[in-house]
Amino acid sequence: MLRHWESTGLLHPSRDGNGYRLYSEDDIARIRRIRLYRDLGLTTEQIRAALDGPTTTTLALMRDQRARISDHIAQLQLMLEDIDELSAYAHNTNKDEHMNDPYINEAHERWGDSAQWMEYAEYRTRMDDAQQQADRDAMQTVERELAQAMRDGVEPGSDTANELALRHRESLTWYHVTPSMHVCLAQMYTADPRFRVHYEAIEPGLTEWLRAVIEAQGATEGVDVEHARWE
Repeated sequence: MLRHWESTGLLHPSRDGNGYRLYSEDDIARIRRIRLYRDLGLTTEQIRAALDGPTTTTLALMRDQRARISDHIAQLQLMLEDIDELSAYAHNTNKDEHMNDPYINEAHERWGDSAQWMEYAEYRTRMDDAQQQADRDAMQTVERELAQAMRDGVEPGSDTANELALRHRESLTWYHVTPSMHVCLAQMYTADPRFRVHYEAIEPGLTEWLRAVIEAQGATEGVDVEHARWE
């Protein structure tokens, strides 16, 4: 380290007749100052300015460095908060209004160890309330379009129905949904009375029609709808 400081011009020790470096008391004091400023995060050029410039320069460097460190601490604090929030969502210990939802609690009990639940925790951590509301609004728009398509007599497997199925899958933003997983979800919609109530409230008959639409679209992507798996 001493050789490096010498090579960068921070130190200027004298040498004896054999070429060995000789460090005077002033050199030792300078070394202490170099170490201090290095530990404070100053660059080589800043250390040189602090050592060789006027006191006003050194104080200005300290003010600037303090501001940078304060900003960095604030960034680290935000990172810590994000880590804590992600952990809370992953363990279902976040006590906001959504995490008190019994459906969320049930989902955690069933899928808390899955990759999709971790994706959900990541989603909740990175998306603010406005972004999450925008996603919910987008899903409701798709659901209304699905209901209108059913009323218009759109047949499952048609180009229009397949496009709507893809839009429905894309609206499921909490985690990445594969075609096979989408089919599994559609089958759950008809099997779980709570999902059936949701879709039937939008349009009577929508639950079964949506399942048929999603299964038909999934089949175009190679999904065996009779044996669809969560993968």
